[in-house]
Amino acid sequence: MPRNDTWLPSSRRSIGGYSSGRGPSGASVRRLRGIIILVVLLLVIISAIQLIRPVPVPKLAQSMQLAATVGGPAVSLPYPTNGESEVVVPHVGVLGQSGGSQPVQIASVAKMMTAYIIITDHPLAIGASGPSITITQADYQSYLQQSAAVDSVMAVAPGETMSEYQMLEGLLIPSADNIATALARWDAGSTSAFVAKMNAMAKKLGMTSTHYTDPSGLDPRTVSNTSDQMKLAQLLEKNPTLSQIVSYPQATLPVAGVVYNVDYDLGSDGIAGIKTGSTPSGGSFVFYSQANIQNQSTGIFGAVLFQQSGQPLITALDVGKALAKAAPGQVRYFKVISAGAVVGTLTPPGGRAANVYATKSIYAFGWSGLDESIAVSPTLKTHTVASGAKVAEITVKVGEQVFKEPAVVNSPVVKASLKWRLTRL
Repeated sequence: MPRNDTWLPSSRRSIGGYSSGRGPSGASVRRLRGIIILVVLLLVIISAIQLIRPVPVPKLAQSMQLAATVGGPAVSLPYPTNGESEVVVPHVGVLGQSGGSQPVQIASVAKMMTAYIIITDHPLAIGASGPSITITQADYQSYLQQSAAVDSVMAVAPGETMSEYQMLEGLLIPSADNIATALARWDAGSTSAFVAKMNAMAKKLGMTSTHYTDPSGLDPRTVSNTSDQMKLAQLLEKNPTLSQIVSYPQATLPVAGVVYNVDYDLGSDGIAGIKTGSTPSGGSFVFYSQANIQNQSTGIFGAVLFQQSGQPLITALDVGKALAKAAPGQVRYFKVISAGAVVGTLTPPGGRAANVYATKSIYAFGWSGLDESIAVSPTLKTHTVASGAKVAEITVKVGEQVFKEPAVVNSPVVKASLKWRLTRL
């Protein structure tokens, strides 16, 4: 007979007395809930990590480059046919050189070192006379001996007194060998002790091809090269007192009276010193001249050593004058970078790149073949800057010249967005 299940609740009625449809079990629900919580927790953790991670500062990329060397016609100078020569523009570099760099006789050019040591040991402010120096009997005998040998001397008398300044005039203007000897004894007690100081100073200054055997340069074993003498010449010109003395065409001294500068090129082609040297073996001339290049003033140094053709000293002076005259025409004063030039780009994290501009024009002295370079270095340490803010430093090198100028952005740099910070890899 049929089963009577009317007594069961309608929700339980089914074949066999129970419902065949089953809902999710408690374990399944709990598992699903756990997965969701885990996913949410992972998202929270990952988001927190993303937000905590440091945001990098904007990245700078340099866009401007310079040629490795300055372009233009090759340097051409009237070099001597023998001996050595060199022309230097201070703080820029060597404009030209000829004849190698072997040590050669320098004659009275050696007195540059004598003068430098005296002024170093006994400084003289411009306009000062310095201590009095008495000509001793030994100094007078040296004068007589050197005069008999037809050396370059200046008349002195025993007991004569001259100031340090006057003695330096006698040393550098008529190029008196006997004054070099007297100054050496006064400074160091003996010529040998003074020569030791000369060589020590040469070593200190990096004059590796120089060796002194006497304070006047009369000894042919006193040798140097052009590069070493260029170092010393620039130091002499930096000293106001020595620079003044070597520019004088003449001086008046107690016993000798009026003495004349052996450098007859003074005043020609901007030449304002420095020292000549001459022996029968060869003539030498170290000069300093002043030049105007594109309305910019600069000094030019030159050395002509061991000239052996014609009358050695006259040849050295003539070559030096020719070099001093030709050198300014080989040097240019030019614009390396223009104000407003784009030197790079600054790209903030997740943002648009902004151009980086030079704020000032940079000018330099130079000539064909001189090394040049540019570097744009970031200075930005924050994530946001206003338009026109400094974000980098431009370093330009042309020869020995170094220029540093700021660079700025042309638009604001803003923080990275929240979306970028959360989604970055």
